[in-house]
Amino acid sequence: MDDETRGDSRERAPGARTALPADTEEMARILTAAFHDDPVWGPVFPEGPRRTAAAHAYWRFVVSEAVRFPESLVLEGPGGALEAVSVWLPPGADELSDGAHAAYEALIAELLGAEAAAALLDAGERFAAARPAAPHAYLTLLGTAPEARGRGAGMRLLAAGLDRADARGVPSYLESSNPANDARYERVGYRPHAIVTLADGTAAQCYWRDPLAR
Repeated sequence: MDDETRGDSRERAPGARTALPADTEEMARILTAAFHDDPVWGPVFPEGPRRTAAAHAYWRFVVSEAVRFPESLVLEGPGGALEAVSVWLPPGADELSDGAHAAYEALIAELLGAEAAAALLDAGERFAAARPAAPHAYLTLLGTAPEARGRGAGMRLLAAGLDRADARGVPSYLESSNPANDARYERVGYRPHAIVTLADGTAAQCYWRDPLAR
């Protein structure tokens, strides 16, 4: 781990804080932009005039489910605007609450159509099957606002989340949907766990990270 990823998270990410329900819309905006060209998530939303609105509605639903736990983090810039978001789930938690599955399926059917919705559900099942049974903090999403890219905001926010996991002695797990990010995750201690191959042949590397001694 290099010098940039060591030390106290409060020094690396002084604007990091717990994500609140009031942040949901802005978090969805950032994720919509961050995953627009993603190899896994980009093709989920069909090209056309409604693509951005559909993606925003999808990420808003996902974030609204995640913020029922006080695990997700956001990074505020000097002016208070969000620069990066990280969506975390605590050990043992699922991405959807027990009562949200029907609403989720109805939403994606409306946004994507029956065929694409079925493909998305299939992808979710494949990722779920690869997820380790051992307790872990689950980083489901990490995204940087377009206007903050190139300044390391996402990695600073990730470091804050990893410091928290290390302090708790909890391993963490993520799925890298873009191979361009794999080396970044490996530099902060993640190690390959499994590869998930989707029905269309797209592959995603999954990573596990043991907590560092404090």
